Amino acid sequence: MQHQFHDVAEEFIEKVCAEAERGERSHYHPTFWPPMIRRFPMAYFENKAVDLITTADVERYLEWRKTYWTNGPGSKIEKIRCEREDGRVFSRPAPRKVAALATMKGEMVILRELFRQAARWGYCKPLELPTIDARKKPDNRRPGFKPEEYEKLVAKSIERINEHHTKLKVIKAKDGRVWTQKAITEGIRADRVRLHAYIELMANSGLRPTEAKNLTWGDISLFRETRHLPLHQQDARLAVHGKSKHGNTVPLYGALSALSMLWDLFVHDMDREPENEDPVFVDENGNSILSFKKSLTALLIAAGLEKDNRGVRRTSYSFRHFYISQMLANNVSVHHVARNTRTSLTMIDKHYAQVNTEQIKDFLRPGQEDFAKEPILLDDEAYAEIKLLERRIEELKRGGEQSFTEQEMAARHSNEHVG
Repeated sequence: MQHQFHDVAEEFIEKVCAEAERGERSHYHPTFWPPMIRRFPMAYFENKAVDLITTADVERYLEWRKTYWTNGPGSKIEKIRCEREDGRVFSRPAPRKVAALATMKGEMVILRELFRQAARWGYCKPLELPTIDARKKPDNRRPGFKPEEYEKLVAKSIERINEHHTKLKVIKAKDGRVWTQKAITEGIRADRVRLHAYIELMANSGLRPTEAKNLTWGDISLFRETRHLPLHQQDARLAVHGKSKHGNTVPLYGALSALSMLWDLFVHDMDREPENEDPVFVDENGNSILSFKKSLTALLIAAGLEKDNRGVRRTSYSFRHFYISQMLANNVSVHHVARNTRTSLTMIDKHYAQVNTEQIKDFLRPGQEDFAKEPILLDDEAYAEIKLLERRIEELKRGGEQSFTEQEMAARHSNEHVG
């Protein structure tokens, strides 16, 4: 004879309540288990024979249960009835979220016990139910740089700029011709300076690659009128715009040297100062540079930094990650960082806020700044004085009044006054 799941579940609920009354199980089971069983597994399996339910059916039930309140039957429910352990009954808005891992695990404990009891009653064969495992979220962080990696990249960039340009390179053509040329021409050197300026500006402003490509000299305020002043008096503000987002950015002072390099290159190549409509990143002919991908990849390979420790290839976006991570590591408010980089707090937490704990170690040890300082060593005199005091304290605890220790301490102090 087959038994429908609905009837078996109600019989199981009666058993749970009876056992709780006898003190054979936790008193909260009759309060929380019946509503869960009736709302979810009974609604899903309904009148299906319990001996026909398979592991695959339970797998499908779990997927249905996860989205019950978002895409399933629960999405049409406005309020749900709740009962507390003390008997109070109330209603609350239905949740509109996917079931949490802990919730699913807790409910599977109940469902597993239900099927075991059904097997003991002879209604079905023992059923091996699936386990609820947490699936590892993909690590979708942007590949960035550690501070020491960024310094290594900058050092390699400067080294490549300063390579001796008279070094000869042998060129062999397919037709057999052979000739030599200078390995580093002035044009190549200028291109490497542009790349270096690009790196410095991106790492000190957090710009997106598209925002950098669209940047014109008219988008930069304060720099033109302060660029002749001493470095500590120079400043700049960037009005940036990408595909859909726009806003103002306050860059770090490191961006000022990059802007100076780009300004001087423009004047050298164009024989005039940049006008507002001129792009910030242009080649020797004044044409906008659409991408630094090829030259940046070559530099990353030369520095041994093409990929991060996960094997993810670095791109121009890595400088934005570096900027945001460094700002957070220096205890800048995440709200200020989000506003200055035109992104949301959620996106920062998801992609960028993977700060190296070594960088924020001082913030993780509040009030313990003196702990790591080298202790002051006591001289022999101070050490002997402390030992005498400790000995006298022990004597006083034991009830001693006059002692040799007290006399020794008095003699020591009288000698100090005489000296």
